[in-house]
Amino acid sequence: MSTNFIMNDNLNILTGLPKNKEDDLKVCQEFSNTIGKKVICGSSTMKMYCRELKIIPEINIIKTDNLPIVKYNIEGIDLATEGIITLNKCYQVLSGNQTDNQEANQLAQLLNSGKNIKFIVGTADNNEQETYLKANLLARREIVEKIACILSNKTSIILI
Repeated sequence: MSTNFIMNDNLNILTGLPKNKEDDLKVCQEFSNTIGKKVICGSSTMKMYCRELKIIPEINIIKTDNLPIVKYNIEGIDLATEGIITLNKCYQVLSGNQTDNQEANQLAQLLNSGKNIKFIVGTADNNEQETYLKANLLARREIVEKIACILSNKTSIILI
C-alpha cells in the first residue's frame, strides 16, 4: 500500500477551540502531525492554529447565500474556512440539498471521499453562539454529530 493512498484515505478536521487554553499548542502540534488531509473549520480555530505554530495565513472574504464566508490559505492545510456556517451548509449538501457556498461543497466532497474521518471538536464557549442560533444554524458539536451520522461508520469525534 503506497503512502499516497493512505494519505488520501484519512481526513482530519479541527473545529473549535479546546476548553482549556493551555491545551492550544498541544492540540495544534498533534493536528499538524496527523497523516492525511487536514481541514480547519473556524476563524478562531484558524487564528489559534496559526498563532501557536507561528504561521501567517492568507485571508479572503466572500459572500454566498447572503452570509460572509472567510476562506484561508494556510501552509500544510488542505482547506481552511469559517466554521459554523460552513459546517451547517456542508450538512445541507450531504443531505442532498444545494448551496452556493463553495467551501461547504468542497468540504462535502472531501467528506464523501474520505474513508477514515476524524473530527477534533473544541468545547470552549463560542461568543458568537447567539448570533448563529438567530440565523437558525446548529451549534458546532450538534452539527458535527449530524454530519457524522450521515457518514455512518467512517467517522470518529474527539472532544477537546
